[in-house]
Amino acid sequence: MKKTFIIFITGLMLSCSGEIYEDQIIIKEDGIAYNKETDKAFSGDVLDRYGELVGVYKKGLKDGSWFEVDVKKGTQKKANYIKGVPEGEQVTYLFPGPREKNKRLEYVKYEDGKMTGTWTTWSKDNEGRLITRGEITFENGSGRWKERDPNTRALIRAGNYENWEKSGLWKSWDPQGVLVSEGGYVEGEKVDKWIWYEKGKDVGWEENYSNGLLNGKFHNLSPHSLNRGRGAYVDGVKTGDWKEYFIGKEGSLALKQEGSYQFGKKESVWSHYKKEDNSIIESNINKSRKIASGPYSQDIKTGEWTEGPDIDLGYLFYGRGQYENNQKSGEWKYVAPQENPTITGSFSGGKPSGTWVVLYNKKTYKGTLEDVIKKVPKLNEYKF
Repeated sequence: MKKTFIIFITGLMLSCSGEIYEDQIIIKEDGIAYNKETDKAFSGDVLDRYGELVGVYKKGLKDGSWFEVDVKKGTQKKANYIKGVPEGEQVTYLFPGPREKNKRLEYVKYEDGKMTGTWTTWSKDNEGRLITRGEITFENGSGRWKERDPNTRALIRAGNYENWEKSGLWKSWDPQGVLVSEGGYVEGEKVDKWIWYEKGKDVGWEENYSNGLLNGKFHNLSPHSLNRGRGAYVDGVKTGDWKEYFIGKEGSLALKQEGSYQFGKKESVWSHYKKEDNSIIESNINKSRKIASGPYSQDIKTGEWTEGPDIDLGYLFYGRGQYENNQKSGEWKYVAPQENPTITGSFSGGKPSGTWVVLYNKKTYKGTLEDVIKKVPKLNEYKF
């Protein structure tokens, strides 16, 4: 019995400690690092894919010195933690490259988990030089953040911190110093109405917040915002009719999609668009080509859809058929200009299947989609 108990304890220790690779770790909502295989809070060394030590976890919390690389962001960070809380200097550098002072992207120092002294960020200018971007000096958790464009050096964001959190009125400007947005923070959360400007003028663009969550009317067409559209939110979730936009040439916008949300998920008929950078039809809004239209249910395409390069123009190529569980299913019919060619075929699980029939130049061709494309090279011009 004693021997069995010792074996059990040894196995438990090995499953929760030792060495592990980064991709074998999962960070859950509680902020604790778990071993994916055992679902146990991990203690021990963490290695990168090359077997180099990244840092140490103790009971699922970072502890001691860490070297953290984010390939997607192009950063490498030297950090220190005590039971998961940052402590001491935290320095972020460019990656790949040497960790040198003139390659820094961020410097901040913590004492007892709170920022102290001067927090500085850098970014590249148009010539690739690292220029100081943002800076604040904390005194008992208070200070004023100032951020500048690395090329024009114009102020692009400013506001106060109190008790280490954003507080009061914050403003942003474009690289030429023209006002872009302003709104308030309370204890680090956005509150009430935030106003967005067009060329420094109030044109009715607004976002509304409650306890940091978007709530109520949303109408923001600013090319400086990452969230552009017209609609409404309830507790941070999109609801009702919406129009959403992407950026066109020279900062103008183009319609991306429109339809209705229920509890943040697409419902009923939606239309999707492709950018068309010509023919401005509204203030700062470019014309878009409708490339798809059909119903959603809980964010999933279902029912009859129409797709093509511009389905509002009937003389262009388009297809019509069914979607099931977000995949093309059953028979689809495609029509080219002047109905030459016309194509009929089927999909199963989103992939072409069965026999396809093509009528082109008064001749009929049959076979798999791959076969009829070989027989009628004209079909290479279209997407199915």
